[in-house]
Amino acid sequence: MEFEKNYKESLLRSIPVVAAMDVDIVEITETSLILKAPLTTNINYEGTAFGGSLNTLGILSCYLLVHHILKCEEVPFSSLVIQDSSIQYLKPVDGDFYSRSECCNTEAFLSSLRRRAMGRAKMQASLSTALSPSEASAQVLFNGRFVVTK
Repeated sequence: MEFEKNYKESLLRSIPVVAAMDVDIVEITETSLILKAPLTTNINYEGTAFGGSLNTLGILSCYLLVHHILKCEEVPFSSLVIQDSSIQYLKPVDGDFYSRSECCNTEAFLSSLRRRAMGRAKMQASLSTALSPSEASAQVLFNGRFVVTK
């Protein structure tokens, strides 16, 4: 899809570490986004995915989904940043890995943004070697809160 290509190109230009990680956008819907990263460029000395790469992919998938939601809802914004996050490494990741993100409070987030010109999006991402990681199959769980201002 052209939309996905534009997102990837924008990522590669604006965040240098993404190019080094070889991130690819697999799927974008109105409510979720899936990114992929190869193990070969994100490997640690144990032969598994580097924790920093897993965390970065979780952040990126959530960040891009918030950006996508704002674009779909035609909500202009001046700033989109991460406020806080947590990550749980449940099992080693020993292959190419995916991050599937979802927004936990879309309506409340958009309502606050429209009303107060500031909103907080609670995001979660499940990461695993499965193409469509779910919380049940997750090897890594990421939770983050992103702040958007108009």
